[in-house]
Amino acid sequence: MTNLYEIPIGKSCVTVLDAGAGSGILSCAFIEWAEQFNTITEIELTCYENDKNVLELLKENLEYCKEHSTKKVKYRIRTENYITSQYLDFNCMIGGDFNPPKFDYVIGNPPYMKIPKNAPEATAMPEVCYGAPNLYFIFAAMGLFNLNDGGEMVYIMPRSWTSGAYFKRFRQYFLTEGKLQHIHLFVSRDKVFDKEAVLQETIIIKVKKTNITPVQVKITSSKTSKDFDGLTSLTVPYSLVVSGEDYYVYLVTDEEEVSVLERLHQFNQTLPDIGVKMKTGLTVDFRNRDILRDEEEDGAIPLFYSHHIKQGKVQFPIQKENEYVVTEQRGLMQDNRNYISIVI
Repeated sequence: MTNLYEIPIGKSCVTVLDAGAGSGILSCAFIEWAEQFNTITEIELTCYENDKNVLELLKENLEYCKEHSTKKVKYRIRTENYITSQYLDFNCMIGGDFNPPKFDYVIGNPPYMKIPKNAPEATAMPEVCYGAPNLYFIFAAMGLFNLNDGGEMVYIMPRSWTSGAYFKRFRQYFLTEGKLQHIHLFVSRDKVFDKEAVLQETIIIKVKKTNITPVQVKITSSKTSKDFDGLTSLTVPYSLVVSGEDYYVYLVTDEEEVSVLERLHQFNQTLPDIGVKMKTGLTVDFRNRDILRDEEEDGAIPLFYSHHIKQGKVQFPIQKENEYVVTEQRGLMQDNRNYISIVI
């Protein structure tokens, strides 16, 4: 993540923000990254963390880095709520700071947690919240707000924000105030935080706070978080990656997918425009393991995967695991009628 930053030009002192710092691993990584640049002589670091269980460890780690760094390291640990402590500033409200502190770099691994629509963090940022908010994108929006113009932000976060309807307001704010510079994808969803029960599909993004749209975005990918030496890399036109008034973000991984997007962009209508309603599959297998079956039994109904669509036809069964599902939930079953299945 730190290697994605550009070397500061003409600055000997850099300011860094790490919101939701935890044990300080990202802050320590930044200080280590800065060691290779003689032009950087001073680092001013601000960490937000309100979990009392890790505060002492965070301080110990930052002290260690401070003592062993060749740079002059100053750090500050803030224990208040990262979002609500700044809502007056973010919304330009009376009582807020109209010239709040800004940072050259923001780095973060925000909390991944759905919160109620009336949660304090959600009501603090109505400009970016709609529907079912999640703390991770609220943190990301505030992180961009905390950047200096021209500053850079690197976050590791779920990829759901790139197209979900609930994230529309966030995308509009995030990709208007900032511009994507780099996206890193992981092929395996369960090998990024391999010591934790995290099944989110995570990505690393680098965003620059600017109103100048770049010509291209660099997209890299690795199988896990431990094989960055074997990256695949692709440079894609920005207009293909970030598209439309909804600011959808397309995570292409090879030239074939780029070609498909280029062809799709030639159409001037979408499927809803011509009266076709769309929805993704209703059953997420790994979240419904208890009702999956490998073989047919009473009450079981077929569960179609992309593997079952071959040469325009449904082939079932194919002796795949979890081909059947036992459920009476209407929300998980499709009505018996005609459909067009699109395999992506």
